[in-house]
Amino acid sequence: MAKPHILIVDDDMYVIEVLTSYLEILGYRVTPAYGCRQAIAQLQTTDKVDLVILDYLMPDGSGADLLRILGEDPGMQKPPVIMSSGILDAKAPVWDELRKHLPAVSQSLIQAYVSKPYTLDAMDVALHEILGGDYIPGPRITRKNQPTH
Repeated sequence: MAKPHILIVDDDMYVIEVLTSYLEILGYRVTPAYGCRQAIAQLQTTDKVDLVILDYLMPDGSGADLLRILGEDPGMQKPPVIMSSGILDAKAPVWDELRKHLPAVSQSLIQAYVSKPYTLDAMDVALHEILGGDYIPGPRITRKNQPTH
């Protein structure tokens, strides 16, 4: 089975580096995009993306801008999306308002919300909700199974 391909769209290099390392350990294939323009370029390729982890606020546009473009451009890939934000709480009503202003296709792509700073466990829950039926990653690294020195 091919490794699921995750596109991380975030302007924070630290978030991308930590999340990329973690997801690769779990067996995912990861491509970073440091903003909307890089994400658009990746989603226009034939290299299939199975999931997007999308930051809400970036210097070259918002996650909502990217979602709008995805909904309006029939030639772009339309993978499921985990929205991530450090300024908006996942349970805040503003998410529903933002979602209502997107094309229906874009609305349907949003499968989960994870507030920053998030724990890797919170991201795991969202990943399993979306990819769990098709892919279960390898064993997790925990303190219990780490070698002792």
